[in-house]
Amino acid sequence: METQLFNNLTNLLNTNALNQLEFFDKSQAENIAKTLFSEYGWLFAVGVAVILVKDVMMNFAKGILIFYGSHFNNDDIIYISGRQARIVRVGLTTTTFYMTDRKTKMVVPNEQLKELTIEKTLPLNGGSPYLPKGNDPEFEDKGSNKK
Repeated sequence: METQLFNNLTNLLNTNALNQLEFFDKSQAENIAKTLFSEYGWLFAVGVAVILVKDVMMNFAKGILIFYGSHFNNDDIIYISGRQARIVRVGLTTTTFYMTDRKTKMVVPNEQLKELTIEKTLPLNGGSPYLPKGNDPEFEDKGSNKK
């Protein structure tokens, strides 16, 4: 019963669509297409280009905002979702972190930084920072075997 009803509805829709298409002959359809693409073709091309370039430009803008902002600098110690990390490089499209617990590198696109929970330990009233930076004399890299 349901299958027969479905088939009847499908046939009805198909015949209505075919009847509507029969009002246009081939030359009318070609004339409509030529008119649309000759007069408004440049709008179509610009629209496609904007859609393709949108993501690249947004990543570039977010990278510039992070790169020129003073919130995070290279070699800062931060916590990403409770895991300690060091900012290795803030680039235009990606930011690279060194995860100290696993001794791995994590590369994050700048567009995804807003989704991370990032904490930064601040020095207390101008005191010394919580952890020394890599270029400080008291910094000791426990992962290297240099003697």
